[in-house]
Amino acid sequence: MLNKNAIIIFCLLIGSFAACKRTAKFDRDKWDEGDGLTFAYRPSMVDDLLQNYKLKGLKYQQVIHLLHRPQLSSTTEMTYDIDYYFKPGKPRYVKRLIISLKDSVVTGAKIYEHTYKK
Repeated sequence: MLNKNAIIIFCLLIGSFAACKRTAKFDRDKWDEGDGLTFAYRPSMVDDLLQNYKLKGLKYQQVIHLLHRPQLSSTTEMTYDIDYYFKPGKPRYVKRLIISLKDSVVTGAKIYEHTYKK
């Protein structure tokens, strides 16, 4: 029979594994995999993309070549959906990569993340 300390350690280990953020190296093809509304690999790849790829200075077409077409685009921004959660009819959580442009050249990239109040 297991003693209390062993059970506590086991529970802590399971909890720490569950809390670990899953990360993956950026992969251009997997980045775009999804049904057009959800993208299974983006949440785990976005940190690697921002840390290891120089987006600033890229031209619009270079971004398209790297990340494919964005969900939203204007002359000043490109928006890529990363993750979201919707309750029927109401958004609850959204995470997006927003790439800022000036004269079709990337001037910055940031993560927009918002949890809506119930």
